Amino acid sequence: TLNSSLEENPMRYSARLRLLNNTPRLIRRHLHTTLFALLCSLAAQISSAASVTAGQDTMDGIANDFVKAGLRFQNHDPLPYVYIGPPAWRTEARADTTTLDAQLEYLAGLSARITALPDTTDPLEARRRRDLLARLQALVTRGEIIAGTVPASFDEETQLLFGVVAPEYDEAHFRQLTAELDNIIPGDGPLGARISAFRKQFVIPPEKLELVIGRAMQECREKTLAHVDLPPNESVTLNITDDMPWVGFTEFRGNSQSTVHLNSSVPVHIERAIELGCHEGYPGHHVHASLIEQSVVKERGWNEYSYIALVGPSAVIAEGAASYAMEVAFSREERVQFERDVLLPLANIDGTELDTYYHFVDLIGELNYARNEAARQYLYGGLPRDDAMRWLMEFGLETEGTAATRLNVIDAQRSYVITYNYGRKIVANYIESKPGQSADAVWQSFIEIFTSPLSPICLLYTSPSPRDRQKS
Repeated sequence: TLNSSLEENPMRYSARLRLLNNTPRLIRRHLHTTLFALLCSLAAQISSAASVTAGQDTMDGIANDFVKAGLRFQNHDPLPYVYIGPPAWRTEARADTTTLDAQLEYLAGLSARITALPDTTDPLEARRRRDLLARLQALVTRGEIIAGTVPASFDEETQLLFGVVAPEYDEAHFRQLTAELDNIIPGDGPLGARISAFRKQFVIPPEKLELVIGRAMQECREKTLAHVDLPPNESVTLNITDDMPWVGFTEFRGNSQSTVHLNSSVPVHIERAIELGCHEGYPGHHVHASLIEQSVVKERGWNEYSYIALVGPSAVIAEGAASYAMEVAFSREERVQFERDVLLPLANIDGTELDTYYHFVDLIGELNYARNEAARQYLYGGLPRDDAMRWLMEFGLETEGTAATRLNVIDAQRSYVITYNYGRKIVANYIESKPGQSADAVWQSFIEIFTSPLSPICLLYTSPSPRDRQKS
């Protein structure tokens, strides 16, 4: 059962916490929320003939209407999404010719219908309503961005789209981290060139990618099945592709079946093998989607989770949990030993400098936030594309090619970049907030995030970190 404070609208709750330090942003958000509420009210009146009365309305009915509306919304949004409902609903939605403005009005009407439901004393039902309201707000915000109206700031965008505000780091923070790298990377010359040369020895040969990732995925699955009951028919198929803007991508097809696509055009380093196996497969995206389908949609009947857009607070959970999945499945010692004993020989890679390499891997993990700052300045700070690429190359340790690809993704997905690093931090703080847990207890806490399902606000306000609480 959630604390009653978590059953509030997370936007109002977080606004109160940030009132003193963020008055200008709060005013802008208040105006946005007020206008959104007015639109909700107007849309509810306009659509009253097409919907049931408040006394007859139910969350289950609203959930079904949300799924159908989300599928129609995807006609206007090229971003990927998950759908595991009736095929006829998607076929019908694809034939829909409703304008984007009309779609946004309808989504606002769904929010009004939730607000008009009779009060509930059931914490689970209250959380269900709150979470769907946040997802509706995210879709409306995404639609406004598509239509050309963007939020006032990067932080406001992430709050409206994902329900969180990620910490901001200045250039001095990243310079300190790169200075540490400068001391451990061998050789002379510019740091970027030395890192590139150092990392080349740990690249998995493209012709061995399926073999190595497949073996890593198998190990991730065995560790997961020791702690998690998955549907007996679940499975993951690997597909090697090329010329994609990502390294790995999970396509969940429903009925606990997934295809994990791997991009052989991008150099995949040995530390990514277990990371990808856990992130994309076990206990990451594939397990997450399978448990949502089984526990939330089929058993509980929350059909709104049969459609999951790329935006919404659930994205922070999906990417954050997948990014933390490796720490749940493997201790550091287990991971290094498995790579040294199994994966390096499969990839025909010399592991002499593996310990130094892992020191490097730890530091570049902290540099991941450089991507957030590149997106922040590129989208809202007027940073030209060439300068954003240079920032990513200097502080994100990207090559020119990967920096260009990273910006292409930011062009398409905008502030979604925060869901990986800040999402991981939120999940990590939540899991690690109970020191001395057994391995079984850690797994239970991790899986509970999926099956509840918990939203970022649930995790943040049980996290011991005051800074994280203040940030959202």
